[in-house]
Amino acid sequence: MRISVQNNADLPNKHVRLLKWKIYRIGRKFKHLLYAEVYISKEGKSPSKYRAVVKLGVPGNDIMLVHTSENLARVWRESFKDAQRYLRKHKERVRKELLTAR
Repeated sequence: MRISVQNNADLPNKHVRLLKWKIYRIGRKFKHLLYAEVYISKEGKSPSKYRAVVKLGVPGNDIMLVHTSENLARVWRESFKDAQRYLRKHKERVRKELLTAR
């Protein structure tokens, strides 16, 4: 699985490592995740908002998640909660397609 992170918000490396660790955990749980691309940016001056765009590559159409918040921890929490939900939904859809093909 390939993970690419574009850090346009100048976040410390520990945040990028945490992000990659969470994506690897999701990849181990859902075997059909092919790649992940994350784009992080900072918007505004006072108060600044963080914006994360997460693109998950799965067989078929890719999954794109966009979250914005002033708190970086909230952005990660919402993004990964939604990622797990969409990957679970996609896993069930793939399983149903395999069962009907037999």
